[in-house]
Amino acid sequence: MEYIYAVIDYGSSSLKFAYSQELNENPQYFMMEPEVIEIPATALDECRKKFNTDPVGHAVVGIEGRYYAVGELARTRFHSTMDYDAPKTNNAILRTLAAVAVAVRLCRIKAGKIRLFLCCVLPPGELLDRDILEDDLRQALKSFETPIGELGIFLKYFNCHPEGGGLLLFYLQNCGDLSNRSVGVIMMGHRNSSCFKVKNGTYGMFRSSNLGFIRMVNKIRARTSGYKDDDITVAVASYLLGKEQDKAPLVKLLLRNTETGREKELERLIDAVSSAKMEFWHSLSQWFGIELPNIDEIVFGGGVGRIFFEKIVNYFK
Repeated sequence: MEYIYAVIDYGSSSLKFAYSQELNENPQYFMMEPEVIEIPATALDECRKKFNTDPVGHAVVGIEGRYYAVGELARTRFHSTMDYDAPKTNNAILRTLAAVAVAVRLCRIKAGKIRLFLCCVLPPGELLDRDILEDDLRQALKSFETPIGELGIFLKYFNCHPEGGGLLLFYLQNCGDLSNRSVGVIMMGHRNSSCFKVKNGTYGMFRSSNLGFIRMVNKIRARTSGYKDDDITVAVASYLLGKEQDKAPLVKLLLRNTETGREKELERLIDAVSSAKMEFWHSLSQWFGIELPNIDEIVFGGGVGRIFFEKIVNYFK
C-alpha cells in the first residue's frame, strides 16, 4: 500500500503542489503552468518519451478515451488559451490528475494500491462548489491514463479551504484570539480577488470578483500593440514590483527597431501601465468599500497585494 499526502493550490498564474509519502517527512513541491487543452491521441507517443525525464513539463492525462495536455506542455507545444472567467473548478479535475501523476512519477511509486490524502484551496466565492469537486475528483481518480500507464487512486481524505485561510492561521499565531475583533482577509491574484470576513470567531461573507492582475494587463494591451500575452504579463509585473525608476523590464519588451520608434513606444507603454494601474485601483478600492465596511483589522496577500501595498494600508487606515 502506498500513500500520498498532498496540498494543491489551483492558482491561475501557476498550480502549486506540495506532497510527501509520509506525514512526518518534509514535503516536496513543484509548480505547473495553469493551461489545459485537449490533444489528439496521435500526440501521446511524443509526450511519453519525455515524461520520464521531465514529468512536470510533459504532463498528459487521459479520461474515457480523451487526452489532455496540462501545464507547460499545453502552453508551449499545443498553444492553449486560458479562460479567466471560468470557475477554477472547471479544470481542477484535470490539473489534479496531472499533478498526482507527476508526484507518483517523482516518488517512483509503481502502479498499485495508492491512497491519496488531499487538501486544496478555492476562491472564497467558489467554496460552495467543494462538494461537487470532491465527487468529481473521487470518480476521476479511480481510473485515468498517464504517460507511465493507467493509475487507480483511492481518495482517502479530502478537504477544501478558502484562499487566504493560511494567511489567517499565520496571523492568528501572532495576534491571538479574534473573539472581540472583526478581521477581513483578502487574496489578490492573477485571475481574481477574493475576500472573507471573520467576526467573533465565525467565518462568513465569502466573496470573489474578477479583479485580478490579468484585468490590468488587458487594459494595457488595449492601449498598446504587438505584445504577446506571456511577455507583457511578466514585464509589467516585474516593472510594478521592482524599483520605481527601473524601466528595464519594459525596455526588454519593446518591438520597434529605430531609436525614435523605441522612445515613443516606451513612453506609450509607461503611460498605458500608469493609466491601467490607476483605473484598477479605483475598481479595487470601491470593491473593498462594498465588501469590507466597518472592519477592525485586515490581512491581505497575493501578487496584486504587493503592487498596491501602500495604497491598501492607507485606504484601511
